[in-house]
Amino acid sequence: MATATTVSFIQWLREQSTRKDAVGDLARAVRNDPRGGRLATPEDLSKRLNQDEASWEHHDALEQAEGEWLLGVNG
Repeated sequence: MATATTVSFIQWLREQSTRKDAVGDLARAVRNDPRGGRLATPEDLSKRLNQDEASWEHHDALEQAEGEWLLGVNG
């Protein structure tokens, strides 16, 4: 019997980098961040956004991305 593998939030987000919306913008920022390898959870990314004084657009994109990811994980 095969088991489903859960994709981590950050891995899922990095895979969204081709999107043409705010989530795609955030994904590209995470992929290009040399410190991005230390991120694992939405909370980690939220802390990083706060530390970097990121725009409110990035914070909104994080909320949207987390919601989409949770739907995929629990859907």
